[in-house]
Amino acid sequence: MTVKEVEALSGMPRANIRFYEAEGLLTPARNANGYRDYSEEDVAVLQRIRLLRLLDLPIEDIKALQSGALELSDALAHRLAALEREEAQATRAQAVCRTIQSDRASYATLDAGRYLLQLEQPQLSAAVSTPPTPPLPAPPREDTVPKVTAPWRRYFARAFDLSLYLALWWCFLALGFRVNMVQRNAGVLDTVVALLLMLALEPLMLHFWGTTPGKWLLGLRVTDEEGRKLSYSAALERSRTVLWRGYGLYIPVYSWYRLWQSYKDCQAGDTLAWEYDSQLTLRESRTPLRVTGMLAGSGVLVGAMVLSALLAAVPRYTGDLTVAQFAANFNQMADYYGYDNLDELDEDGRWADASGDVMILEGLLESPQPEFVYTVEDGVLTGVSFAYTVEDGGTQVMPPERTVAVLAFVGAQKPDPLNQGALDSLVNFLEDSPFASFTDTVFGVEVSVQAEWDGYLGDGTWNDVTVLWPDESEERYLSVSFSMTVT
Repeated sequence: MTVKEVEALSGMPRANIRFYEAEGLLTPARNANGYRDYSEEDVAVLQRIRLLRLLDLPIEDIKALQSGALELSDALAHRLAALEREEAQATRAQAVCRTIQSDRASYATLDAGRYLLQLEQPQLSAAVSTPPTPPLPAPPREDTVPKVTAPWRRYFARAFDLSLYLALWWCFLALGFRVNMVQRNAGVLDTVVALLLMLALEPLMLHFWGTTPGKWLLGLRVTDEEGRKLSYSAALERSRTVLWRGYGLYIPVYSWYRLWQSYKDCQAGDTLAWEYDSQLTLRESRTPLRVTGMLAGSGVLVGAMVLSALLAAVPRYTGDLTVAQFAANFNQMADYYGYDNLDELDEDGRWADASGDVMILEGLLESPQPEFVYTVEDGVLTGVSFAYTVEDGGTQVMPPERTVAVLAFVGAQKPDPLNQGALDSLVNFLEDSPFASFTDTVFGVEVSVQAEWDGYLGDGTWNDVTVLWPDESEERYLSVSFSMTVT
């Protein structure tokens, strides 16, 4: 039977059972997988040990009884003699306490010599009028193997590990699939993947290393009860039980309950559900250094996530571009920044499915689909431009293709994810002031915008979109030209 079953039958906690095993009072058999297999006789031995320890027989006497070096009657005779001495001493102590109370003595006026004499000479106790009462039985001493509790250290170690798994998933999406992790809403999927990574990676780390990054940083190590690394199956079972009994599968409300219950059990020194076939050891030394290492490690994880997001925003092709590479960059940036309504460019830089005028917000705002003009020298793309004119149009917005083109072309000239400030400023200006005329040079590319209009009331904002409002009483005219040229 398992140790959990033995706990129930013997009325003895696992920590006591392990202690008596370590003292050689109990030697259970082993299964093929190395786990203990307790018998009915083992339960009977534990019950005998429990009885004798409640009678306060020393461990050494119980060992001697098991080996046959001591008879039970002799051991009990010695114990009875000790109990009688203790009872007599307790009776005298009670009598002296009552005498002091009846004398209404205070600490400042206490005649210690008189009462010491009464305590040391039992015959004086007959002067006490109140008969002594039998002493209350003292609880037996707990025999336990020292147990690591440290609930907060364990919690932060696991929190670091879960953050590591989440960071791995983040970097995988950002670098492997160019997902915009800044705009992406983290949801249930991310939590599920982090937990699946925990089940996949943690058992391997416990099996081969006996620890995880978070546990290692905070001085924690997991082994079996002989100090050996866990088998893979035991480590997997441990991680699975932690996920269910410790974190409640992250089910809302229930998860908080399981965390609180696990914290209380850990503080009380109880055996947690995932620790019946393993033990946790703790290195207390260099705690400040370990905390510093944990903070530094957390900073590394955050830095890795930020860097992966920045790298994902860099166009696929950089440096000197061909038209086909610019088109690939354009399609990538449109997808990355969520311009789902834009058509894709083909390898010739033309719209794969040209739709002409693009209606934004169904008839309320409109923008023409610009036709890009390319300047190529010796096979290298040196300029991208477009121009269009709108007469008697409605409410106008600047084509979003302009911003995407800047990201695809200007952003390719300096592929340094940590030095994109000038490009970010340019993009923000284009978005905030779409109809402003200006010329600026960023990363060796001259960006020029010229916008002229008549019959419009000026630009304004509608649903967070900057628009050009028409004056319905006037004839309307809008001319826009845009160019990017390598200088």
